[in-house]
Amino acid sequence: MKRLLSERIATLEQVLHQHRRVLLAYSGGVDSTFLAVLGARVLKQDFLAVTIDHPGFPRKQLTAACQLAKTYAIPHKMILLAQLDVPGFRENPIERCYYCKKAMLELLLQEAHAGGFFSLMDGSNAEDAKDYRAGAKALAELGVESPLQTLLWSKEDIRQASRQMGLPTADQPSYACLASRIPPGSIITGEKLQQIEQMEELLHDLGFPECRARHHGDTLRLEIDAGAFPQIVQPDIRTQLLTCAQGLGFRWLTLDLEPYHTGRLNPIHPDKT
Repeated sequence: MKRLLSERIATLEQVLHQHRRVLLAYSGGVDSTFLAVLGARVLKQDFLAVTIDHPGFPRKQLTAACQLAKTYAIPHKMILLAQLDVPGFRENPIERCYYCKKAMLELLLQEAHAGGFFSLMDGSNAEDAKDYRAGAKALAELGVESPLQTLLWSKEDIRQASRQMGLPTADQPSYACLASRIPPGSIITGEKLQQIEQMEELLHDLGFPECRARHHGDTLRLEIDAGAFPQIVQPDIRTQLLTCAQGLGFRWLTLDLEPYHTGRLNPIHPDKT
């Protein structure tokens, strides 16, 4: 298995080398970190990882992404996106992610053209094609390449390869834009994004890495892993969560009895059909 994985990594490195100069959309997550480390190793200064800073990107994750780039000597740049000003984003329609992703990719394409990079890549993997991802339409429209998806790398493949390479992101939980915690049709505001971020930061600090804080007006609905249910109802933890929620202005704090899994607010989730 280790040899097979090494051969697949070598094939991926060959693909990167063939593109000569590559700009990567880099978030510091499992997939983009794996690709960024390989890209920097293969292409050196002909590679650039670009992180887009926006209100939906948690500050801790942004800091971690920048630190990872520094640790692994990845050529890195950060650019800003006024996410709440993207047409169609604040209104939060079903296609919200498409509008936002397109705005991000257009920024990255401008950066690529200005820097003389021939290819714009992202870290989408083979499993992403099976899920509802409105942003995938923008990737296709703007000609973004997804080598992990093309070469059929699954999330677990990437985690295994990351472990083999000693990357700290190997077992990092998946995360998404904070706006994904707000149901379609509910207006997105900076205040809502900050409320979600603060509650999820507390959940992480209390030992719940797999979690979401879903914003429903005056109610905050928590989703956690099924195995963590006994822990979250402990009196001291409940008190801290309730105090935080009340301090953020919520009237109700609830725990969803259905365990956390990605895509709960997607329009094709079974609950919506």
